[in-house]
Amino acid sequence: MTTLVGALLIPTAYADGSVSFHGDIVPMLKARAELEQFITENFSVTDTGWGNRIGSATMPHMGGARMGPYKFQAVWHSSHGDVPVTLIIDTKIRFLDRHQHEIVGGDLRETRSVSETLDSIEIEPPDINSARSK
Repeated sequence: MTTLVGALLIPTAYADGSVSFHGDIVPMLKARAELEQFITENFSVTDTGWGNRIGSATMPHMGGARMGPYKFQAVWHSSHGDVPVTLIIDTKIRFLDRHQHEIVGGDLRETRSVSETLDSIEIEPPDINSARSK
């Protein structure tokens, strides 16, 4: 019973969902030419990465959608040679209702879409324990 009550109190469930670097992320990079150039000149990025997959009663119309941050395995072409890394793409997220108006406050049940813009990037060592790193 305690487990069931605890599970019902979790407001939003996030799981990993796959995304395409070229199909989903590169269009966002176009708005930040300096970051696009930095990434394309210094990294080889795998096309399949991972974002947060939305799926809960908090946003019932968004089940299965993905949002940042996004993680991709990449190779950094450093001056000392190639280095495997995890490239993290951070985004600013706006939650929109059916009229494309931004939802403010904590009640996201009327969310029909999200609008993301590139915020920043992070570079981390690869997660050697993750199955996705293999």
